[in-house]
Order: sequence, then structure tokens, then C-alpha cells
Amino acid sequence: MGDDSKFSPIIVCGCKRSGTTALVRILNENGITISNEWALFAWSAWKNEYSLSDWLHDKHMQVEANEWLQHWNHRMNLKGNEAERGFPAALHSIYGSKPRWRWGDKWSDYVFHVKEIKEHFPNAKIIYIYRDGRDVVASMLRKGMADDLNHGFEQWVNAIEAWKSWETEVDHLAIKQEDLLQYPAEVSAYIAHYCGIRLTGTDHARHVLLGSDDVSKHDYVSENRFAHTRSYGALFSDDDVPTHARSLLTSLGYA
Repeated sequence: MGDDSKFSPIIVCGCKRSGTTALVRILNENGITISNEWALFAWSAWKNEYSLSDWLHDKHMQVEANEWLQHWNHRMNLKGNEAERGFPAALHSIYGSKPRWRWGDKWSDYVFHVKEIKEHFPNAKIIYIYRDGRDVVASMLRKGMADDLNHGFEQWVNAIEAWKSWETEVDHLAIKQEDLLQYPAEVSAYIAHYCGIRLTGTDHARHVLLGSDDVSKHDYVSENRFAHTRSYGALFSDDDVPTHARSLLTSLGYA
């Protein structure tokens, strides 16, 4: 791996249920290695609180005990001393060699740590994705990720305001989930240009990761990419949206 691959990761962030995983799938389908929420374990290692070998061991133990993590990290295979050569080398070891090696990580809460990330990786490519807060909160409620309506909007508002706090200071690409769904090829082209990569396929841009339903507890990808757009009406009305959240929705172009 060259220095560029080490110090120019692609970092995907955004409020939960906004489309971060869809972006990961698009990139991974095109030979890029974007780990899925490994930051929960990697963050402490970045701050030198423990070694990457310990981090990999902790991750391995978590995967062994958690079916959801097994679903996303089924290829994990600890070997050698790659971890001691750094985080990119550890991912390279686990995910295998790819012809066009680029690495990155996805964690929604990176939105709160972007300036710290840039200190560690000055050339990092930051992709922030946002979505109609009403649909985000509806998805959180369906997934059990929010205790109630106010808790859901609090999470969305905090993520949007965190983005706004560094929006004009940090080079990044902001993507509206609804644009990704409606114009997948065009938006994927913007992503490729910004990241300096070539995307040969955008199939996953035509799908959105939806929440679990009454039949299955697992996430699934819908053939109808607009299935959960403006579907919040079944759970609450516009009159129920907190005032500050309503103001942010307007500023982002959501009627």
C-alpha cells in the first residue's frame, strides 16, 4: 500500500437511518474497502488507548457473540501481525487484497468528530449524507432506535447541527439521500469524482436500506427505493414535529 492509501481514507457519516450503509454498499461493490461501524472499536485505538492488535481481538470477540455483527463482518479472519502496521493494513488483512486499494470507515457519529479525523488523516475524504428528518425519525421508531418522537428528532437535530458546525470549514461532499435515490448514476458520479475513484456499477444506489418489518428483524434492501420516503404519516403528523426540527427541515429544502 502506498502512503496515499494510508492517509486518505473515505469517511462516511450522517445521522442514523439516513443512508450511510447504502453508500458503503455502493463503494464496496466497486472494489473499495469501507468497514461498517468498526469505529466503535477503532476510535480508542486511534487515540492510542490500546494497540490495534487488542482492538482486532476485541472486535473478533464482539463478532463471535453478536449475530448482527456476524452478518456484516462474516469475512473476518485474524492473521499475522498486520495490525501492528496500522489500521489500513489491518483492514486489508481482513477484507483481502483488492485491485484498487482504498480504505475507509462508516460510522454515523463521525459527524461529531470530523475535525479530529482530519487531524489524524488530513487528506481524508468526508462524505456526509442527510435525509428528511421526519423519515429518519419514523425509521428510528420502527427500528426501536428512539424512545419516542422527541428523542428521535433530538438525534436528527444534533447530527444536522454538528454537520453545520464544520460545513464551511472542512472539505467534504454532502449528499441528500433523496437525490441518491432519484438520480443514482449522477450522484454516484459526484462521489467518484470527489473521492478520486472510478465506479463501474451503481446498482445499490437504486436501493435503500429499510428497517425491519413484522416478518423479519433483519434489515433488507427494497426493490422500491422510495418505499419509506414520506411514509412517516402512519406514525405522526407534521404538526407533531418540534419547532426547531421544523425550522431545520425548511432550511434543508424539505417542505
